[in-house]
Amino acid sequence: MFHYHTLFRTLFCTLLVAGLLLSPLASAQAQAAPGPDLQAVDAYLQALVKANRISGLAVAIVQGDQIIFLRGYGQAGPGRPMTPQTQLYIGSVTKSFTALAVMQLVEQGKLELDAPVQRYLPWFQVADTAASAQITVRHLLNQTSGLSELGDPNANPYVPTLADEVRTLRNVRPTAPVGTKFQYYNKNYRVLGLLIEQASGQAYGDYVRANILAPLEMTRTVASPADAPDLAQGYSQAFGFPFPHAQEFRLSALPSGYIVSSAEDMARYLIAQINDGRFRDHLLVQPATLAQMRTPPPGIGSQYGMGWRVFEGGNTLYHGGDLESFHAAVAMGLKEKIGFVILCNQNSLTQMLTVYDALPGDLSSLLMGGTRPKPDSFAWVGLALAILAAADFLNHLRLFWQLPTWIKKTARQSRVVQWLKILPSIVLPLALFLGLPPLLGAMLGASGSWLDMFGLLPDVTAWLVVGLTLVLIRGVVKTILLARQPAISLS
Repeated sequence: MFHYHTLFRTLFCTLLVAGLLLSPLASAQAQAAPGPDLQAVDAYLQALVKANRISGLAVAIVQGDQIIFLRGYGQAGPGRPMTPQTQLYIGSVTKSFTALAVMQLVEQGKLELDAPVQRYLPWFQVADTAASAQITVRHLLNQTSGLSELGDPNANPYVPTLADEVRTLRNVRPTAPVGTKFQYYNKNYRVLGLLIEQASGQAYGDYVRANILAPLEMTRTVASPADAPDLAQGYSQAFGFPFPHAQEFRLSALPSGYIVSSAEDMARYLIAQINDGRFRDHLLVQPATLAQMRTPPPGIGSQYGMGWRVFEGGNTLYHGGDLESFHAAVAMGLKEKIGFVILCNQNSLTQMLTVYDALPGDLSSLLMGGTRPKPDSFAWVGLALAILAAADFLNHLRLFWQLPTWIKKTARQSRVVQWLKILPSIVLPLALFLGLPPLLGAMLGASGSWLDMFGLLPDVTAWLVVGLTLVLIRGVVKTILLARQPAISLS
């Protein structure tokens, strides 16, 4: 299945971080600027949610060891206001928890960064024997294992357990030599999840709860939606309007993207990250370990450390998370000791390319004392799509209305020409029905289906499916009409 956090991570995180870097959390600015104008932040977010019909959004901002802003906007579901305590999926932000858990076990001597995965999982293998023996824990953390979705014939987690998920790697062909190239690949972190279980003797969720969530007092953060009584309803967006879209939970993909948290809990997590791993009397890992996590591997041009994208020489950290119905973004400036988390219970490809692209940069600017930007309204995108879809549907109706006269109009043409005119209306829809999802998968590095595409772009996918179906029906009707007509001699 196409997953937002699987297919579009590199593209969307790049767009989001570009916004951050246009208004960076630079120390010189922070020293010169007054404290954040939280009223301006609140006004901006209210306007943003309203202008873009976002179902619900929760935001937390921290500075030093304090939560300075905590708000919810919109709805968590019918009749339920979004609050800072509402539980939402955080998508690939989960990877930072997985990396932190691994590094705790490294500190305890239960894992070694440069040990091959096969030391801990002797049966671990990919479709290349040499690569299977070379991939280390560090390679997985840095996303430099040489594996990617381009080499994965089945990038989708349709297996019941984490161990089953890791076993699917036996069919994955490396697309780069081990350690030579950054390639964002969710299964790297699923292998890490299984290593956590192997080294700790605990289920992934149990380990994270005991060693990260409990010390940080993250009482509303869980590893299963079954343990989230206040989980927000997920939404997608079609033609600019939200509609409920149930979010599927995939246990076998938990370490790469399925932790459930709240804005308030994530604020505590940010405080620990900003303060060298310390939250109140608890130290999650040593500062030197955190520094290692925030250092991309040298010599390959990567900006990915261990569970974080790293910018400005390690000062700015960022990670985004996207599932079919949820969006998350976390960013922090370590020198300024300021950071924020954004959690939304609505997602679509259109939103990711528009409103969610602009949001981190605008919020960064406000935190640095900039003037409050007027949030862009992208409602026109949905309206434009609706107008185009309606016009296309009316054109299909017009063409159906003209079908009875089609034979008469082509009667003077040879039967071969008539069949050649019908052929595209049969072949093209069938080719697109069968070939478009795999084609997109090949271009973007995954496999997929029409259902998966609907999760990305419900309005465009529905429009495309209806249009292709109508073209195909029209072609079948023309075939029947032509078959019933006797061949006409043109001599």
